[in-house]
Amino acid sequence: TLTAALGFDSFLVMRHGVMPPTDVPQYPSTLSAPRLGCYFCNDVVAPVNSTLRRTLDQQCTVSRPGLSMIASAMVVELLVTLLHHPLGISAPADTPLSTHQPMAFNDGRDASVAGSSGTERSPLGCVPHQIRGVLSFFRNDCMNGLAFDKCTACSQTVVDAYEANGFDFLLEAFNRGSYLEDLTGLSKMHHEAEAALEALEFFDEPSEVDGEDDF
Repeated sequence: TLTAALGFDSFLVMRHGVMPPTDVPQYPSTLSAPRLGCYFCNDVVAPVNSTLRRTLDQQCTVSRPGLSMIASAMVVELLVTLLHHPLGISAPADTPLSTHQPMAFNDGRDASVAGSSGTERSPLGCVPHQIRGVLSFFRNDCMNGLAFDKCTACSQTVVDAYEANGFDFLLEAFNRGSYLEDLTGLSKMHHEAEAALEALEFFDEPSEVDGEDDF
């Protein structure tokens, strides 16, 4: 799966990580690296209505005129580069290096990328996990994000629940807003974080001893 998400002057283009197949005994050992995350792995809440109680520019309905075309072109190029990779959708994430470390392509060209070995690289160049662009700076950055074990979309807990319950699982998620957070453990994590904040004494008022402030 490839995703393009737009803001007012920024965009995100990414490919979702895939789980290794269980029915292929000789799956490449290079794929033992941590799984890449999906679009929702960076969230600590379940998906909600993104148009409710938000201003127009926060609903991702207003963007700069060329943004959608730029993001769409990036998605196409990422897809083509991924299709030419020997490992296909399971290709590890490449990131451009800040310092030049030549790596020769089959036709003799050099590239500065990290993440793939010489035999496991797309002939079209690096295959990043995420491309984040900001038009206000005319800048694109390639980033990697690992899968979150409490993700409400791709975590093993969610996958197992869907495989076990099918459409009943979907109905529960649709009808109860906190269902996915409760299932994945996000609700518990929120409660633990709130308890930890309450236990901190950083916000206590300074005590007074013998009429003097105790700092």
